[in-house]
Amino acid sequence: MNLPAETSPMREPRPKRARFRPVESDLWSDRRRQPECPTGPAQDAGPETALKAVTSAPHRASPHAPPRAGGRAFTLVELLVSIAVLSIFVLVLSTLSEGTFRLWRGTASSVQMFDGARAAFDIMGKRLGQATLNTYLDYYDASWKRRVPGNSSFVPAEYARASDLHFLSGRNALVLGNATAHPAHGVFFFAPLGFTDNSAAYRDLPNLLNPTAYFVEFGDDAGTQPGFLQGKLPSRNRYRLVEVVQPSQNFTAYPKFTDGDDPSNDRDWITGTGGLAAATGAKHYLAENVIALVLRPELSERDALAISPGSKPWNPILASNGNYTYDSRASVAPTANAITARQFAQLPPLLRVVMVAVDETSAARVANGSTPPAVFDTSTLFVDPDQLDADLALLEQRLASNRIRYRVFNTVLPLRGAKWNR
Repeated sequence: MNLPAETSPMREPRPKRARFRPVESDLWSDRRRQPECPTGPAQDAGPETALKAVTSAPHRASPHAPPRAGGRAFTLVELLVSIAVLSIFVLVLSTLSEGTFRLWRGTASSVQMFDGARAAFDIMGKRLGQATLNTYLDYYDASWKRRVPGNSSFVPAEYARASDLHFLSGRNALVLGNATAHPAHGVFFFAPLGFTDNSAAYRDLPNLLNPTAYFVEFGDDAGTQPGFLQGKLPSRNRYRLVEVVQPSQNFTAYPKFTDGDDPSNDRDWITGTGGLAAATGAKHYLAENVIALVLRPELSERDALAISPGSKPWNPILASNGNYTYDSRASVAPTANAITARQFAQLPPLLRVVMVAVDETSAARVANGSTPPAVFDTSTLFVDPDQLDADLALLEQRLASNRIRYRVFNTVLPLRGAKWNR
């Protein structure tokens, strides 16, 4: 029996052989990806056309190939330009940082200096508010002379205010003299501060009277240096706010008896022997670089208008001759001068206080040894009470034009001891 060849049991199928495929190089694989040469008639164009078709096809460079000649590095000129630009940037940044630090340091110094001036201004205002005259009423004769003990011929004719104390404010040149050393204004008064050098003996007398003064002074600080620094540090000539509070038990130049018509000796307690000006041990500096202190006594608007309709608050009590003077020892006779009669033996109800301070950096820059700097000169300013604001504006303009950092302290103080009476 014949079987089909396909089903012959004696024949086994041969295993399939694994085809070997060599790893193609990059160049060969790139060429494999290139488009084939055109077929058809282009094959008959000749070998030159076929070669051109092959070589014009895009070619992808191998990752292992060296860099192209066109990818060059930075040149020396480019590096120098970059360094120059970076140096300019660093220079500008350091300049800005230095300027910022200098501004911060100057601002911090000014704030500290002006804090001291503000504290001194507050202390002065507090003690000025305690000023007193202890006013009372007494008899006067027909010529406005006060009665004195032992005068049997005294004939009383008037009954008016009287005081054994004194309040004086105005230009220092008219009180202390030497307008160069004592510019602008000053104030001299009595206040129950209870200050003594012997607290154990007077501890139960807290309301003892103390003669007190505030004014601006120009000079060096040699006398204020501690003993161990004397002669070792250079002295500094500056404007300073001076406070004089004489201890109660050391005050010997008590105001002379007020007679109402003889003011020749009324200021001995300030400038005479044993007075405030001579009490060097009671003088100390409240603040440095205070170049001006201005004081203008005033009334309330209501009281001023009641005396003279249309007048300003200071016109009824300050003379029109432009000296800012308020003197409680002026003449009591209303027939002599109505303004001085209103000042006699009574405090002004209000006191406008203006203080101008500069910082130490500015003061050191314009310092001229023992000669006061011209930029701080106030000899022609603060003479007329009506021009206070205008004079203050002129001073501020001068300081600003000279790049002086300054601060103006301005307030109106009520004097609690004032018992105003026309």
